[in-house]
Amino acid sequence: MKQNLQLINSATRVEHAQIAVGTPTITSTDVEKFSTPGPLLDEVIKCQEEAKKSQIDSRLSIVTECKVTRIWQRENQATALETTRGVVNVGESKVILAMGTIPSTTLVLNSFPQAKNAGKRFTAHFISAIVARIPREDFLEIFDWEESIKDDLREKNLQLAAIYFAGIDQETQGQYHIQLSAISDPDPTNKTHIDTGARNMPDVVATASPKQLETSKDYIVFVCAVLGELFDNPGNGLEKNDLDDPTTNVTLQVLETDKELSLWETMDKATFEVLEQGLSPRGKDRVEYWHGDPDTGQWKCERNKVRVPGLVHEASTMWIGDDQEAVVGLDYRLKGVENVYITGASLWPTGGSWNPTLTMVALAQHLADNLIGSKKSVPI
Repeated sequence: MKQNLQLINSATRVEHAQIAVGTPTITSTDVEKFSTPGPLLDEVIKCQEEAKKSQIDSRLSIVTECKVTRIWQRENQATALETTRGVVNVGESKVILAMGTIPSTTLVLNSFPQAKNAGKRFTAHFISAIVARIPREDFLEIFDWEESIKDDLREKNLQLAAIYFAGIDQETQGQYHIQLSAISDPDPTNKTHIDTGARNMPDVVATASPKQLETSKDYIVFVCAVLGELFDNPGNGLEKNDLDDPTTNVTLQVLETDKELSLWETMDKATFEVLEQGLSPRGKDRVEYWHGDPDTGQWKCERNKVRVPGLVHEASTMWIGDDQEAVVGLDYRLKGVENVYITGASLWPTGGSWNPTLTMVALAQHLADNLIGSKKSVPI
């Protein structure tokens, strides 16, 4: 792919996916990926044991089936949480909104009218999903690979690869990237292969269906999730409406412009070029595309793209900055409120095309380090 990068006009770089997992063959039902609930529950148990020994209340509690509908304040200080299970006094503690972009912004809009610019920005990603396949033998005949690599591909071994491909629309300078998963599975009904693949492939958008794999025993399947950035637009935003439910009484407006359409065309075109010129050893005539539902469709020579009717990675509603317009200061504190802090994707000043997960983790860790360093009060 790197050797053919110049064939794709909008390309900027291609590399192995930096956070791709490489777990061994799955032989049990244990989940191999990182999952938040396990470490969190371990910490809860640890705190409960410490509290029992010291005969004090636990430092960490989890409340289930509970929604916070409003944060009460007095003199710009959060004093209590109104919840579906009663009122919780905040006291001298700090309140951290570690929630999704829209839920946290909804809570702020219902609780803090002084946060004037909350919801005035909105960014996200739009997606195309393209699934293709290329005969495995094409790669074995064309490339001068070591025989051991060819043997691995010929044998009934499951092979997985993850590729990150980035590009830019020259007309609008909009960014996109292709999250590309490659799957070679000569024995797709093998339960071990099914379990291993399911735990290694990233998500439902970038995962081949059982039907796609079962009909591709002699092929390498390429699953492309293509993400483009939603441009900064003053018409995009989140605002409070007059509905009664304080957890959902907001209206999201997103306007599609010529800039988004231009970028979308560029990234779709680039994806086909990657498959037909960058990856297929014998050209576009050897590439087939999946048409129809993942479980009932079929392979055809004609191109097929699916523009997902929705947005992902919503962000930027309470952007961080040191200017007067920013909703959140560089200390992560909601401006105008003394003891409320924000973390998550709502902090992005702008979007880009990248998956925001690692940045969200880093900013949350930075906030935690800052609060622990201050030692002024215990956050809740």
